[in-house]
Amino acid sequence: MNPNPEIVIAKAPTRAWTQIFFGNWERTQLFISLLIVAIVAILSIFVHTPYVLGILILTTLYAFVGISWNIVAGFAGQLLIAHISFIAIGAYTTIVLLNRFNITPWIGIPISGVMAGLLGLLIALITLRYGLKADYFALFTIALMVALRTLFLKWGLVGGAVGMGLSLSNPTFMRMIFDNKEPYLYIVLVLLLAGIFIQYRIYQSKLGKYFFAIREDEAAAAALGVNTSWYKTLALVIGAALAGVAGGFYVMYVTFVEPPQVFDLGLNVEIVLASPIIGGLGSLAGPILGAFLNKPLAELIRGLSASGTSGTSLIIYGSFLVLSILFMPRGLAGVLHDIYLKLQQRWTDKQPGGPKNGAA
Repeated sequence: MNPNPEIVIAKAPTRAWTQIFFGNWERTQLFISLLIVAIVAILSIFVHTPYVLGILILTTLYAFVGISWNIVAGFAGQLLIAHISFIAIGAYTTIVLLNRFNITPWIGIPISGVMAGLLGLLIALITLRYGLKADYFALFTIALMVALRTLFLKWGLVGGAVGMGLSLSNPTFMRMIFDNKEPYLYIVLVLLLAGIFIQYRIYQSKLGKYFFAIREDEAAAAALGVNTSWYKTLALVIGAALAGVAGGFYVMYVTFVEPPQVFDLGLNVEIVLASPIIGGLGSLAGPILGAFLNKPLAELIRGLSASGTSGTSLIIYGSFLVLSILFMPRGLAGVLHDIYLKLQQRWTDKQPGGPKNGAA
């Protein structure tokens, strides 16, 4: 019998919380992601400046898009460069349904996800049919983006080269048009929460294990009986569908869309590639960490260099991306993982029976 049972009672909650933090890295990443969402939600209560709210909205949206690309490239290892094509399809689907057929965005955005998912399925079928992998797969997605841009420039139904805009004269909930920006922030926070849990569920499931096996060695995975074609297709469709949903929300927020705006490799790098790579490709918290560093920093650089020489912001921003890749090859999540392992080791050493307290 323990002579001091009250000490055990006092320490139990602390040890329970420590176990949550240091018992599982995936659960810790989930906690970090949810903590960021909570911080943004709290900030929305106290911050009402339209400019700051705009940055928070786009940053949160970039995190959601980063999750969609992370599932394809980070989990399944498919080098999908022109991921923005799915965002563009989602944006056009939502605005065409609203302007041409008076279908509310609350229905149009899920349909946008379906349409983008179908495009992802088409890409998967074509690339698998002709055996396009790695670099050739990436080049195919870029070529498809250019082709879609040309098509939409000529297509009258979607506004052609002029593009399409939303009428802001009648703000209503059903049209997802509001007088202020707070509702958009709440909507995109819900999207991000859904993306976080979808990504976590995939990561923890057998599906995620198959994705990782294909990423590490596709030939070995196939030799072990994994249907690589099916799981690569599934990863592409899931990522495309999520990106299509993001595109539907994006057009409702910016209220305008045109082909050069959404079929653009520069925007593709800023929205899709930069956040997961800076945050840590293939990790759970990477897209969120990367987005909340990348977007505010990009805006800060634009603001500081606005009165300088044209292109200065791009040079600074590009240099930051290069330095991030050189000095943080595993991204911010990799840095946090190293810190996590050190703290975990220190916590383990302090526990009864640990290396410092028990027998070796």
